Amino acid sequence: MDHPTGSAMSAARRPDLEDLEVLALVARTGSIGQAAQELRLSQPSVSRRMLALERRLGVTLLHRTKQGTTLTPHGRLVVDWAAELLGAADRFTRSIAMLRAEGELVVRAAASMTIAEHYAPAWLARLHAGAPDLRVSLSVANSTEVERLVRTGAAELGFVEVPTAPDGLRHQQVGADRLVVAVAPGHPWANRTDPLGAAELATGGILVREEGSGTRVTLEEALRREGHDLEPGLVMASNNGLTHAAIAGMGPVALSERAVEAQLRLDELRAVPLAGLALVRPLTAIWPSDTPLPDAAARLLAAAGARAAS
Repeated sequence: MDHPTGSAMSAARRPDLEDLEVLALVARTGSIGQAAQELRLSQPSVSRRMLALERRLGVTLLHRTKQGTTLTPHGRLVVDWAAELLGAADRFTRSIAMLRAEGELVVRAAASMTIAEHYAPAWLARLHAGAPDLRVSLSVANSTEVERLVRTGAAELGFVEVPTAPDGLRHQQVGADRLVVAVAPGHPWANRTDPLGAAELATGGILVREEGSGTRVTLEEALRREGHDLEPGLVMASNNGLTHAAIAGMGPVALSERAVEAQLRLDELRAVPLAGLALVRPLTAIWPSDTPLPDAAARLLAAAGARAAS
C-alpha cells in the first residue's frame, strides 16, 4: 500500500491563508462573534472555519468557554507565525502586481462610492492636467472592500470615508464630507424646526447603505456615541437608488450632502435639522505601510490632497 510522501503530506496540511487571516482577526478582537461581525459572516460559519483549521494543523488554537474565546498557548504561537506568513503573502501579491505593471504609467486605485462619484472626478482631472500620459484604473466599492483591496495588493492606493483610518495602513486625510438626513416634502419631518434627536433618528426607519460602507459606519458610530443602535429601513448599495427611494416617500435617507445636493436645491428632498450628531467624516487616502508608494500613485495622492488645501 502506497503512503503519501513527506512533501505531499506537508502540502495537504498547509493552512489556507484566509483561514489564518480569520484566526488573526479572532486574536485581535478577542471574540469569534466580533470577528464574524467585522467579516460580515455568521458566527457559526467562523466557528466552523476555526475548527477546520485546528483539524488541519492538528493543534488546539482556541479555548472556548461561556465567557468567550481565548487563544491557547499554541494558538498564540500560531498567530505570531501567521503574521509573518500573511505579511509575506501580501508583499508577494503587491510585488507581482508591480512587476505586471512595470514600464506602464498606471495607478491601480480604489475608492468608496461617495468619493468615486463626487470627489474623484476633480482629482483625476487635476492629475490628467499635470500628467496626461498617466492612466488610472479605479475600482469602486464600499470602504470595507477598498481597505481589503489595498491590504491584498489589488490596489496601490485607496480612498475611504470612515471616521477612523484602518489600522496597519499608512494614511493621509485629503478632505472632509458631511452626511445629511433628508426626507421628501410630504414626510412628517419635512417642516420641523426643532432638531431631531438621536433616539428618534435611530428608530425612524432610515434608508441606508449596506454594511461596510463609510456612510453607514459614520451614522452608526454617531448614534452609538449617543447610546443608540441604528434600526435601518431599506438597505441598498447605491447612493442613487436610496435618493430616489427617499423622493418616492419610502422614508428618510442618510447620505453625503454631495449625493443629494441637487435634490435639496430642487426641493425634491428637504434636510432635517439634527440635535448634537457629528456627521462629518474625513476622506482618507490609505496605502500599505511596508512598501513605498509608487510614483504614479503618489501623483494621484498629491492631486487628491490639493483639493483639501485649496
